[in-house]
Amino acid sequence: MRYVFLFLAVVFYSSCRDRTSETKKDTPPELPDTRLLISISQRQLYAIEGDDTIKRYAISVGKQGHPTPQGDFEIHQIDWNPDWTPPDSEWAQDERYKRPGQSGNPMGRARIIYKMPYTIHGTTDLESLGEAESHGSVRMANTDVIELGRFLMERTGTKRSQEWFNQVLSDSTTMESVKLEQSIPLTNVE
Repeated sequence: MRYVFLFLAVVFYSSCRDRTSETKKDTPPELPDTRLLISISQRQLYAIEGDDTIKRYAISVGKQGHPTPQGDFEIHQIDWNPDWTPPDSEWAQDERYKRPGQSGNPMGRARIIYKMPYTIHGTTDLESLGEAESHGSVRMANTDVIELGRFLMERTGTKRSQEWFNQVLSDSTTMESVKLEQSIPLTNVE
C-alpha cells in the first residue's frame, strides 16, 4: 500500500508540474509601460516607466529657426552606426551623403527614429549638450544614446545577443537597422 501511495504522489506531482510550466510558456511576460519625454526648454530626455523616471539624459535640441518638433510620436526603429543623408533643407544644400563612420557624419553611434528627418542621435560634440544647437533633431552623448538604444530594445522585447552588440559596436562602418517589436511613445514638450 505504501508503494501505491508513493506512486500516486509522484504521478500527481509530475502532472501538476507539467501543467504549470506549460502555462508559463503560453503566457508572454508582461512588458513594463515605458515611454520617453523630452523637455525642450530643460534640454533633458527622460525615460519613464509607470510614474517613475528611471533614466535622465542631457541633450541638445533645435536652435532658433530649426526647432525640435513638439507633440506625441512613436519610436519604431533604431539604426546602429547610421549613415546620413542631408535633408532637403536650405542649410544642408552644400552637404553630401555620409557613410556610417565617415568623417563629418553627424549621427554618432545610434539614431533613434521617431519622425524623419527628426531623430534622437549620438554626437561627439559634448559641449553642445544642454544647448539649442541642432537643426531640429535631439543630440545625446554617444555613450548615452547607446545605453538608451539598448534599453529601448530590451523594453520592447527586441532581443539581440551580447555578441551582436559587441559586433555592431566594434565596427562603426556598418549600419544595422533594427525595427522594434513594439513602438515606444515619445512626447516632446516645450
